[in-house]
Amino acid sequence: MTEFTGGPGFAAFVATFSLVLVTIVLMRSLNKQLRKVRTARPEGGAVMESKRASGTEDDDRDGGKVAGESRDS
Repeated sequence: MTEFTGGPGFAAFVATFSLVLVTIVLMRSLNKQLRKVRTARPEGGAVMESKRASGTEDDDRDGGKVAGESRDS
């Protein structure tokens, strides 16, 4: 019976390390993009504010139900 003396070796270490490094870079980039989306004001922000204040903005109080949908339960 032969004994296992080898392992994944240096190439596997480099491949794993590079995958971890790429993942970290991608996650940092995603966080940066998400911060921009959260803090960016939509175009015509003043118009949206005036609609909210006057109550003319459409309300979505039906909970996202599809029109004509019946309840079977």
